[in-house]
Amino acid sequence: MNDPGASVEDAGWGRGERAAEARRRAFAGRRCVVTGGLGFIGSNLALELARAGALVRVVDAMVPGHGGNPRNLEGAAAAIEVVEADVGDGARVAPAVADADFVFNLAGQISHLDSMEDPLADFDLNARSHLSFLETLRSLGSRAAVVYTSTRQIYGRPRRLPVDESHPIEPVDVNGISQHAAEQFHLLYARVYGLRACSLRLTNVYGPRLRLADSRQGVLGVFLRLALDGETLRLYGDGAQVRDFLHVDDVVEALLAAALEPSAVGEAFNVSHDEVLSLRDAAEAIVAAAGTGRLEFVPWPRDRAAIDIGDFVGESAKARRVLGWKPRIRFADGIRATVDFYRERRGWYL
Repeated sequence: MNDPGASVEDAGWGRGERAAEARRRAFAGRRCVVTGGLGFIGSNLALELARAGALVRVVDAMVPGHGGNPRNLEGAAAAIEVVEADVGDGARVAPAVADADFVFNLAGQISHLDSMEDPLADFDLNARSHLSFLETLRSLGSRAAVVYTSTRQIYGRPRRLPVDESHPIEPVDVNGISQHAAEQFHLLYARVYGLRACSLRLTNVYGPRLRLADSRQGVLGVFLRLALDGETLRLYGDGAQVRDFLHVDDVVEALLAAALEPSAVGEAFNVSHDEVLSLRDAAEAIVAAAGTGRLEFVPWPRDRAAIDIGDFVGESAKARRVLGWKPRIRFADGIRATVDFYRERRGWYL
């Protein structure tokens, strides 16, 4: 999106380390806003942008229990400005985004159970606030490239595997509906108002700076905490449900690639991994990496069974073709590095 005359192929991107280096050079000196930038994925992105020489500003509402953590930005290569505000608060957010070259919109909450227990709060955080944010960008006449992070949860229970972008959208919880609404708002504003926006539908993301205290950011955070504490990891049923797990560093590469690709505007992309593991396999790998912990299989709780989607494997051929992106970190390697990160900082994420 940075240079309308350039493409992934023209720049020679999508080829491993050369691709990563080229992307980072493109962000040097540019003004980048990361909403949800004190959270898990947002902070990893903000730190990488700072390392690339970008001028980084994060916007975060710091909603209790949702992963926002000022310590997530410790060790930044350059100063990162922090604006504490909800993205729906136009008066506070407009000055933060007015001069942006790139906007990475990662704000919101991702807890499926929370969305069923308090659906109106979920709608406010994941749909209404984002529509207000888009109106703020439109009123400013923003020419920033905007990348929104959606979720594979919008597909619901797969009718076929792997799931590509043509799969029916049938969310099984309020969170999936709210996030799909926000994605469609972004794509509508691209079509109707010329906003340079696209959406990435992320699979199960793990890595450093993931919240460990509970399952609001996914079950792997809980598994990591329990394993590091030498406790029991409880899997529902037989743990045979399969997933594709994506390290946060691979997600950051996808975000950077989407922001720089002109033909991404108005499009939605699955961002998935082609390594497929059962939840049992993943839990065993975590225990092996931690050197402590054990597995136990328990019956499904009724509230979780009602919104479970079964097996899920995403197909990200479109992202590979258009963005020149592909995942590079295998789960065993990524989880070992993640365990090492938490051995030193575990107390920050509880």
